[in-house]
Amino acid sequence: MPPSNVIDGPRVVTWRCPSCRETVPRLLPNGELNRVPLAPERTALPDPDVQRACQRVQGLRAPEVCYACDQVYHELLGTLVRPPAEEGDARGEPGLNDTGVVGALLPLADRGTQILIFNVVDGELRCTEIERLATFNPDRLTYPGSRGAIAPRIWALYQDHLATLHAATPQGKP
Repeated sequence: MPPSNVIDGPRVVTWRCPSCRETVPRLLPNGELNRVPLAPERTALPDPDVQRACQRVQGLRAPEVCYACDQVYHELLGTLVRPPAEEGDARGEPGLNDTGVVGALLPLADRGTQILIFNVVDGELRCTEIERLATFNPDRLTYPGSRGAIAPRIWALYQDHLATLHAATPQGKP
């Protein structure tokens, strides 16, 4: 029980993030708004096949997400993904031909964020999985040291995305 001379501070108004679907404060501890507008390049890789797959997903897109979800988008987009049933640790090994890539993260206002995972099937880049962010298993993420047997199209998307991230990083920051 607090001492009687302590009074409650101001209450922080909350809102529901459409991505994680959790109630979060409107303000961050530093006073900034906890709402980050989403630009299209932050939610999908710049590939025509990825863009077409995004257009086929039904649902109202959320225009903004909380700060934590924005950071998740930044980390997940363009990351390589192992198939759901594959076991083991592929981070230090060359990639396999069944490795996919997170091509898009779509914040749907009524369903939370949907992750679109792409693989090369019969020489074409296709969306092979749509999974909810809330149920995605992070153990599926992989960072192989070399391309190995990963499809060249997947590897090219991955390398292009890494180059874009490195070019956008300010000097002196990791």
